[in-house]
Amino acid sequence: MCIRDSQRRVHGDISRDSIEVANNGSTAVYYEWRKIHHDSSFQMTTSDKEERFLCHHDKNVLKPGETRRFYFSFISQIPGVFSENWILYSEPKTVQPLRPILLTGNALVEDEHISWRDELESLLNVKQRDTLVRETINDIVERVKTPTPPLPDLNDPEVCKREFEQRNERYHLWYTSSVIVWFRDLEAELYDYLRISKAQQYWDMNVDYLKDLIQSVKDDFVRPCFERKFNEYFEFAKQKPVVRSHMYDYFRDQLIAALNTVQDLSLIHI
Repeated sequence: MCIRDSQRRVHGDISRDSIEVANNGSTAVYYEWRKIHHDSSFQMTTSDKEERFLCHHDKNVLKPGETRRFYFSFISQIPGVFSENWILYSEPKTVQPLRPILLTGNALVEDEHISWRDELESLLNVKQRDTLVRETINDIVERVKTPTPPLPDLNDPEVCKREFEQRNERYHLWYTSSVIVWFRDLEAELYDYLRISKAQQYWDMNVDYLKDLIQSVKDDFVRPCFERKFNEYFEFAKQKPVVRSHMYDYFRDQLIAALNTVQDLSLIHI
């Protein structure tokens, strides 16, 4: 003998289930369905007087050979999962008494916010999609970089002059072809001593690069030799070339004018 769980969708509605009992004996049986009360620390408060399970035709007589279906109803005004144990008492007692049955009812509240939640979920999906698209575009933009500009042609004296003086502006160094030749020789010596490969050899005209190479020399006797050369070339580079002086241009113009005057006098004398 069994009874199916009674389920309901919205609290306030009624759900029903049933159980079938047969009298296979030769004597009429008076019966009564009773709810079994349990003392439990988890029972509902005393203010909860609601009867949620109801047995239809809870007492009567069952004749010999008669089969009867008993209906149980469940209704609850509050949501939750509820259960009760019921037992069938009979007079006279049956040879095989029925075991107690467990009735279970689930009261569910109708979701009144399903439309709002669907709209919210749709909005979140759109935002998530937009975020994914934006991140993808940003990744593409990050990967698409502007081509690296070519290195300056330091063999061109004018380019070399510009790079040398710009990169060493804080030291107030001046370009001359002699200074560059000296520094280039020092650079080559350092490459050779430190055994730096051709692929790694590049000086961008910043003298700090040469100073770092010198500091990487571990030999305490060799390093001072490189430092002495560097300091000597460095001091020469701090001296402004005469040809770069404003007075140089003035005296040059005066000398040219004087030479032209001498030439004119010579022609008159002839």
